[in-house]
Amino acid sequence: MEEYLQKNLEYYNQGYEAENVEGWVFRPFGRIFKQRLGIDGSKGEKVLDFGCGSGASLRYLKTKGFNVYGADISEVDINRAKSRLSDIKDHFQIIDPKPVSGQIFHGGNFDVIISIQTLYFMNRTDMNIAIDNLYNQLKKGGYFYATMISSKTYYYKHSKEDKDGLRNVSFDNGRIKYENLYCQFFDSAEEVNAVFKKFTPLFSGYYAYDWGDGDEVHFTFVGRKD
Repeated sequence: MEEYLQKNLEYYNQGYEAENVEGWVFRPFGRIFKQRLGIDGSKGEKVLDFGCGSGASLRYLKTKGFNVYGADISEVDINRAKSRLSDIKDHFQIIDPKPVSGQIFHGGNFDVIISIQTLYFMNRTDMNIAIDNLYNQLKKGGYFYATMISSKTYYYKHSKEDKDGLRNVSFDNGRIKYENLYCQFFDSAEEVNAVFKKFTPLFSGYYAYDWGDGDEVHFTFVGRKD
């Protein structure tokens, strides 16, 4: 396994304890998917969360009626998701950090695919393979929602250029410790849209917050497979 994938896997195999859905999930659901696109879960739409973590987002979407599935590299978090959603524990799978062309998760044929704060932990080559795989698993007319990290995020200044689009992030602020964590940063919504060029772009935006460490900024993208 490539060094950057191994380092990121080691970090995420510590687990990410997140029990509650975040605003960047329920707000797009209400403001975009439900209000503007008419996707509200009432038809049992099949959803994949690529990088689902411990399943908080899918637990929320399940309450709305969606038929939810998750995939993640972290065994710890997938086990948490299976425990929290034990009635559909077979809807979660551990995946290899290295994407392979042609991968299909849970039979594919999804109405909606989301990937929140996930894809930018791959280098540009691997990320493009992952995006192609997600595109191919989406139904024609299906919707895709992803978020990508901005270079305005405070730990960009603690990073150094690596290769194939990646930067190496290392710092310890007393609350979190990143040691050789690899990710891509993006400068603009236009740059993000170009990454997702397979999809017809519908809505672009961003969310930002600062809980005392510094600004965290992520771009948002909603597109459709035509």
